[in-house]
Amino acid sequence: MTRNNDEGKPHVTDPVVITGAGIITALGDTVSDIWSALHRGISGINSFEHAGQPPCTAAVVQDFDPAGLGIHPRDARIMGKHTHMLIKASRDAHHFARMQNASLSPEDIGFYAGMGMVDYEIEDLLPAVLKSIGEDGSIDYDRFYASAYQEIHPLWPLFMLNNISFCQAAIGLEIRGENTVFSPHADSGALAVVEGMRTLLDHKARIVIAGGVSETVSPLSLARGTFFDILAPETDSIALCSPFGNNRQGTVLGEGCGMISMELRSHADERGAAYSTMISGYGISCSKDAEVNCPSIYGIKTAMQQALEAAEVRPRDIDVIIAHGDGTQQGDRNEAEAINEVFLESPVQPVVYASKAALGHLLAGAAPVDIILGSRMIEQKSIPPVAGSYFPDSTLRVNLIKDLPLFAKTRRVMINAFSYEGQCSSLIIEAVRV
Repeated sequence: MTRNNDEGKPHVTDPVVITGAGIITALGDTVSDIWSALHRGISGINSFEHAGQPPCTAAVVQDFDPAGLGIHPRDARIMGKHTHMLIKASRDAHHFARMQNASLSPEDIGFYAGMGMVDYEIEDLLPAVLKSIGEDGSIDYDRFYASAYQEIHPLWPLFMLNNISFCQAAIGLEIRGENTVFSPHADSGALAVVEGMRTLLDHKARIVIAGGVSETVSPLSLARGTFFDILAPETDSIALCSPFGNNRQGTVLGEGCGMISMELRSHADERGAAYSTMISGYGISCSKDAEVNCPSIYGIKTAMQQALEAAEVRPRDIDVIIAHGDGTQQGDRNEAEAINEVFLESPVQPVVYASKAALGHLLAGAAPVDIILGSRMIEQKSIPPVAGSYFPDSTLRVNLIKDLPLFAKTRRVMINAFSYEGQCSSLIIEAVRV
């Protein structure tokens, strides 16, 4: 069923609304704490050391005690920080949606997540390696296969599967409905939300928890970023992520997770769940830049246009764009150019925000975290400044929020999330229509 809105455009009368959220980043593990820090222009990017490696820069989640999650030590043995973050955020989304009071069978709840790579810890293999060293100092595989391999924990291979984390979170919440994992880049978190939305509209679930979690920052994850040439260079000072800045040199990895609960508005009303925002459209495309590791202008533009068409709104109706804005030279330039082309005829250019300057690049967790922040923008009628956005690149012609928060009525927010391999996704969230 559809009816006309105040602009004469038809829209779905039973949209997908957001009824709960869970979030954890380097700036905190509640929406209010993170929101407050962002409004004050605080960045979670800092220098850290990992297992004796030289100091490097990232937005790392610190002082997070998984013991507070009540996880049995036996299960914790095959979990990493990414699992703990996913469990924490999923539980919070479940709690704030008041799902514990809903009369739902486990099969009525869907679960979707974007997840990145899972890297092994050297300490997991070191005892076996040491017992395998021969008299000449090299690895003696006869020793390894004879007995040294027994030093490796028998459940260690399970730790390397990213869907093990997904299963642990689902088991803890007794979710048995439609589900899948997307991997590994920023678009995967957006795809998890899109698939959850489709599941609800197809009436395959009554409530869906969806989102994404970052990789754990490690020497291997940093090596991948270096290999694909997307990281800002390390210097004597802390490397910075400067989205759309004239001094941008690359991105900085971050840790975090964002999960949201979604349901059809009719179902939320039926059980008395609170909501203020809905997901009204999305677009997906794939087109890699021919020269560097980032999407092409065409790919980014196509995803945004598809999202606008799906939401049945015009470019002029978008108030804020939460850009992918990863701080890479060509990636930011392509996104800025695509924004300018899509919004060319809009009488007022939408303001642009980018969270990676404060939270780092959360990869699979980026889009879900931005969805939660976008919902907050709509609810609070304010947009935080982009951390460190003192010298934006004027040649990019984007209306970047800098220096101070902007207080303005915000009705619709577009969220962009890309892969450096060319996948593009855009979502639109907006205030629930009366």
